[in-house]
Amino acid sequence: MIIKKTVLLTGGTGLIGRETIPFLLEEGFKIYILSRSNIKSIDGVIPIKADIFNHDEIKKIMSEIKPNYLLHYAWLSTGLFNDNSNFDFLTASINLLRTFADNGGKRVVMAGTYAEYGYHNEILIETMPVEPINIYSQCKFLTYKIAKLFCENNHISFGWMRIFSAFGSENDSRRLTFYVINQLKNNQEVVIKNGNLIRDYIYAKDVAAGSVAFLNSNVEGIVNFCSGQGITIKDYVMTIANLLNKEHLVIFQENSDCGQQQYKVVGSNRRLTNEVKFIPKYTVHDAIYEIIYK
Repeated sequence: MIIKKTVLLTGGTGLIGRETIPFLLEEGFKIYILSRSNIKSIDGVIPIKADIFNHDEIKKIMSEIKPNYLLHYAWLSTGLFNDNSNFDFLTASINLLRTFADNGGKRVVMAGTYAEYGYHNEILIETMPVEPINIYSQCKFLTYKIAKLFCENNHISFGWMRIFSAFGSENDSRRLTFYVINQLKNNQEVVIKNGNLIRDYIYAKDVAAGSVAFLNSNVEGIVNFCSGQGITIKDYVMTIANLLNKEHLVIFQENSDCGQQQYKVVGSNRRLTNEVKFIPKYTVHDAIYEIIYK
């Protein structure tokens, strides 16, 4: 008897979540998308309008669809790093996992963050100690610890993605990529502080494709989702400006004080490439070109 692969996807309308859908379809998944907003139904994708914070509603949905896979992205973070909503997402994530297990779920992958590692300037690897830097990353790390323990106790295969500086087709002015592209397209100046900070940028489509490869594998535990390469914020912004021919509109303010920001955040993606066997496809240049012109 062949058991069809069915997956419940949360955060399916977000920056990364929406990009996972084509990759899940390519791998033969029947997809249920949980969202508070309306989503158009397409072949192989069944939208379910529901609130992840309504535990009774989630229990009812899970008992009806009985997915054997769970890909959990849903979490608000931008600008809310010390907001109490993070505790709500922690609770909702564990309740979601519990109902998934109660209905025969077998494999789960959840989204974490590089901020769980804390302030380290060396290359970040999955085995190093963590020092979460804010409420958001504390709650993510607590979710990881509880979910790992729960899955071990209930014989569920568990993967945890530590996602680095993901970027893509965004519509939130608080996010750097949208801010820079939107300002330059409107011939407005872009002012950048701390342009010398180094970050590990990875395109949302690469995170999405890699997450499906991770979900579809038997690899467990923490896996960094990163390019493995650092680039200064200055070079990242200038890549956008060069592609738009708007270099003259970018202003960098010299600031030797990083404040609460970490100077260097670069990860090792060896587990991703060697065990999950996924290699990020896009360079920063190619990804930004696609965002702007395709």
